[in-house]
Amino acid sequence: MAETIKLDILTPLGARRSGIEVAGVEVPGIQGELGLLPHHEALVTAIVPGVVRFREGNQSTRIAVGAGFLEIKGGGRIVLLVERTAEANEVDVPAVEQRLGEVEQAIAKYDGPQTDAKLQALASEAEWLRAQLRITR
Repeated sequence: MAETIKLDILTPLGARRSGIEVAGVEVPGIQGELGLLPHHEALVTAIVPGVVRFREGNQSTRIAVGAGFLEIKGGGRIVLLVERTAEANEVDVPAVEQRLGEVEQAIAKYDGPQTDAKLQALASEAEWLRAQLRITR
């Protein structure tokens, strides 16, 4: 049997996945995608809105996640603590596309400093919306 690592995906509303065995997982990191395999060194880092990818048994799974944190614990466990999640069957594509258009317009019209919290929140929401659309295609 191939080596595996346990994966937990947790939100404020509860566990989306808990203790599932995966061969590896891809997570949206601040500086790009993080590919995590069994025996990875312990790590704590922030993650950005995007798509988490892993295999559950023989099925490839993609879940949209909001911002949060990743912890790789000794003993072979990955814990994602994220503000929200969505699976493809939960995404209302027309509503998400409409909201993304609104957010992109707000970003285009924004004339404040690039480091302003409002602009950062809009950018984060846009990434969350794009992640939802990516998992439906």
